[in-house]
Amino acid sequence: MPDADNAGDIQEGGRTSRAAALPALRAAIDRIIPADAWPAGWEGGVAEYLTLDPIAADRDLLWAWPSLISLAARLDDEAQRAGAAGFAHLGAQAQDGILTRIAAGSSAAAFDVLRRVSWEGYYASSDARHPAGLDMVGFRGVPEGVTPVEPEPPAAIAPSQVHAHYDAIVVGSGPGGGVAAQVLTAAGKHVLLVERAPNLRDDEIRGDHLHGKRNAVYWPTVGPGPGHPRVAQLPDGDRVLDGTDDASVYGLNADTVGGGTRIWQGMAWRFMPEDFRMRTLYGDPDGASLADWPVSYDELEPYYTRAEWELGVAGEEGGLTRRTPRSGGYPMPAMGTEPSRELLGAAADTLGWGWGPIPLAINSVPWGGRAACVRCAQCIGNTCPVNAKNGSQSTFIPRALATGLCDLLADAEVVEVRDGVGAAGVTIMADASSHPVELTVSADVVVVSAGAVETARLLLASGIGNDHVGRYLHDHRTATVLGRSASPVKPYIGPGHSVATLDHVHGDTIPWGGGVIVDLMSLLPLTSAGQPDPGVAGWGAGHKEWMREGRANLFGVFAMGQEIPLPTSRVTLAAVRDRWGRPGAALRKDVHWTSQQVEDGMAVQGAKWLEAAGITDIRRQGGPATASAAGEHSCGTARMGTSTENSATDPYGRVWGTGRIVCCDSSLHPTNGSVNPTLTIVANAFRVADNLVAEWPR
Repeated sequence: MPDADNAGDIQEGGRTSRAAALPALRAAIDRIIPADAWPAGWEGGVAEYLTLDPIAADRDLLWAWPSLISLAARLDDEAQRAGAAGFAHLGAQAQDGILTRIAAGSSAAAFDVLRRVSWEGYYASSDARHPAGLDMVGFRGVPEGVTPVEPEPPAAIAPSQVHAHYDAIVVGSGPGGGVAAQVLTAAGKHVLLVERAPNLRDDEIRGDHLHGKRNAVYWPTVGPGPGHPRVAQLPDGDRVLDGTDDASVYGLNADTVGGGTRIWQGMAWRFMPEDFRMRTLYGDPDGASLADWPVSYDELEPYYTRAEWELGVAGEEGGLTRRTPRSGGYPMPAMGTEPSRELLGAAADTLGWGWGPIPLAINSVPWGGRAACVRCAQCIGNTCPVNAKNGSQSTFIPRALATGLCDLLADAEVVEVRDGVGAAGVTIMADASSHPVELTVSADVVVVSAGAVETARLLLASGIGNDHVGRYLHDHRTATVLGRSASPVKPYIGPGHSVATLDHVHGDTIPWGGGVIVDLMSLLPLTSAGQPDPGVAGWGAGHKEWMREGRANLFGVFAMGQEIPLPTSRVTLAAVRDRWGRPGAALRKDVHWTSQQVEDGMAVQGAKWLEAAGITDIRRQGGPATASAAGEHSCGTARMGTSTENSATDPYGRVWGTGRIVCCDSSLHPTNGSVNPTLTIVANAFRVADNLVAEWPR
C-alpha cells in the first residue's frame, strides 16, 4: 500500500500501462460476471471501482494492478495467437476458453486477483457505491423507507483544554473505559477519558463492505490506521502488519469512540457459574494455564443485572437463562422472530435441546430516548442507521459527559503510564492525526481500558507490572457448519444471529466447557461470492446464477466455545516502532489440544442441529485454526488473581506492585467463557469501578 505522499507518483507512472490493459480487463470481467437480465460486471460496478479517485483507488488496489496488467497482456497474447487483434475482439466462447486455461495454469494467481476485484466491484458497497450485484441478490443496507439518524458525536475537548491534573485518567473508551468514566464521575471524580481514534460520525462508519472492521478487506474505517505496527508471530513465520492491513490478521478490535460496542451486533450473554471455576472443574492440562476467577458468579450477579439495565438488553427468560440465576428480568423484550429461529427452534425441540432468542444490547422497542431497531442487514461491523445500538458511546459516555466532570479527548494516544507515591500520570500524544502535541498529565488513578492487546502493550512499554502481564492471550474457538435449506430461511434481515442453544456449554456432549451454537447470520454478498456451494462454478454464468438464486438457500450454524489459555500465548514488545517511536505489539497464539477438542465437538453438534432441521449437503467450513492472535474477544493479558504467583492484577484490577494503576477491560478475564464476553466486561467494570471509588488511593 503506498504512502499518501507518493501515491500520485505511482499512479502517474502506471497510467499508460493501466489504460492499455483496460480493454482486455473489461472483456475478462464481463466473462467473470456475464450479462443476463442483470448487467455484466464492468457496467454493473467494476468499472467505477477500478477508476475511483487515484488516491482512494491506489490505497486499496495498488497491490492488484501489477497482476491485472500482466494478466491483460497474457490475455491479449493468447488472443493474437488465435488470430484476433486482442482478447476483447474474441467471442464469448473463445474468451471463456482462454480464461479457463489461464485459471488452471501458471497465471492462476493473477486470474484469482481478477476474480476477487470483480466481486469486490460488483457485490460490495463501498465509497458510496451501490453496485448492481446488491440489488440482484436483494440486499439493502438500510431498509426502504428508513431515513438514517445521524447523532452528534460525543462532545470532545481540544488538547489546549486538558487540565494538568485529574482525579482519574481513563485510557480507552470501550465498554470497560466507558463504565469506569460513568461510575467515577457519578462519584464526583473529575475524569479525563482518552481515546486514540478520531471522533468520527456514524455515517463515516456505516455501509462499507470493504473497509468495515468486521469484514475489512482494506484499510479499516475504525482503525487504528497507519503508524500502529504489530508483529503477528504465525506458525509459518513472523509477519509485520500495520493498522491499515487485513483486520482478520492484525486483530479485530475496533478503534473508535465506544470501542467494539459501537459496531457490534450486541450479543449480551452472562457467563455460566461454571465459567468462573474452570480449573476447579477441569484441572489444568499439561502446557495450559487454566485458572479460576477470583470472583464467583453469585458475587458478579448483581452487576450483571445492573449491566443489562444500564446498557439496555433485549432478552427473554427461559431456555437460555435457566442455568444463570437472576435477580431481575431484562429491560426490553427479545427481538422479534424470523424464519431461522422458527426452523432451528423446532429442530431443537425434536432433539430435546433448550433454545431461545439471543439477548441483544439493541433496542427492540424505543429505549433511552432512542429508536427501536429497524433490522437492517449489516449490523455487525457498522454503526446503526437509527442509533438503536446500545454501546459505550450511546450509554456510559454520554452519562459521564452529562455530569460535567468528564473531559473526552479523542484522536489522542497515551504512550506512557507512570505510577507514583503521591500521584500517577500519563504522557499523551494529542491531536495525533494532524499536529501532534505532547501532554503530561497527572492523576490520583490511571485506569487502563485499552483492550487485551493494547492494555498489555502500554503496561509493558511503561515498565509496569510483573511477568504475568501480556501472558495468557486467548479468545474463543469457533466452528461453522453449512448446508442447504429447502427454501430461504435467512433473508437479508437483521440484526444477525437470532437463535441459540446453550445445552452444549458445560454439558456431557463437548469437553472442556463446550460452547454456544447459534444460527449463522446472513452473509454479506461479497462474502457469499467467495463461498459458493460445492460444485458451483467459480466464475461465469453459473456462479452469477447461484448468487441470484441458490445463495439464499445457503444456511448454517456458528459455534463459539472455550479456548484454553496458555502462558506462551502472549503479547510482548516487538522491535518495530509505532508513530511515536514506541515498540509495537508482538502477538503469539498457540492452540492447546483441548481447544481443538472443543472446536471439533461444536462442529459435530452443529451438524446434528442442522440435520434435525432438514438441512441437506451439510459440511464443516474449513479454514486456519488461528488466523489472528488478536480476535474481537481477546482477553487474559492482565488477568485477575489472588496473588502475584498466578496473576497480573489483584481481584479488583489493580496491577500488582502499583498503588494507582487499575485495569478495567477484557484483559482481566482469567478465562473467557463460551459466549461473547462484553456483558461480562461491563458487569466486571462496574464491580472494579465501585471498588475503586470505595478504596480511593490517598
